[in-house]
Amino acid sequence: MSLAPRSLILDLDGTLIESKAVILDCFGKAAESVFPGRHFDAESVRLGPPLQRMFQIAFPEANDSEAVELVRTFRRHYDREGPINTLAYEGASEVLSHCQNRGIGLYIATNKPVHISKAILANLKLDHYFRSILALDSVQPPLIGKTELLRHLLKSSQLNPAETWYVGDSPEDVAAAAECEVPFIWAAYGYGQLDPKDAKPVFRTIRALTQLKELLP
Repeated sequence: MSLAPRSLILDLDGTLIESKAVILDCFGKAAESVFPGRHFDAESVRLGPPLQRMFQIAFPEANDSEAVELVRTFRRHYDREGPINTLAYEGASEVLSHCQNRGIGLYIATNKPVHISKAILANLKLDHYFRSILALDSVQPPLIGKTELLRHLLKSSQLNPAETWYVGDSPEDVAAAAECEVPFIWAAYGYGQLDPKDAKPVFRTIRALTQLKELLP
């Protein structure tokens, strides 16, 4: 395990960007469009999984056509509102600049579609820090889950897992890092919750993005 990583891979939502408010707003608009008048509990929405899975969890009773319409309506709103209403976590530019100045390669691995991921990072003026922004739909057919995504990124960018850290906020991120044998940094300030029994692969925990600088040379 490297104590001074040569590469740093970051998840996006709940790790680098604070996107909860705009996601829930668009989620609610999609729900109202497909299920008008039905009660919608925003606090019950689980952020982190791919969008289709989020809707399956929130509306298990939705049939196939309703599920397709939920996703389609969400994306129509989010593609317009996401890039302009998403915030970066405090200190994001400072942390990324610190890494770049020390020659640490920066990469994104996210469930979010690649076009909207790039649009958000460009609007936040953070895109130039990254050597690669990779999402499940960056290749065809799309990758299945974070483990495949992380494995593909390591291979395509020729990264040494032992010299690479992965920062994320979901149990899926933890599992992917463990499977790919990449040291994992748990972003405890994000949207996910970590069961103590799943915490073994966690190398370090940070409670604010700015704390990442303290772990780096």
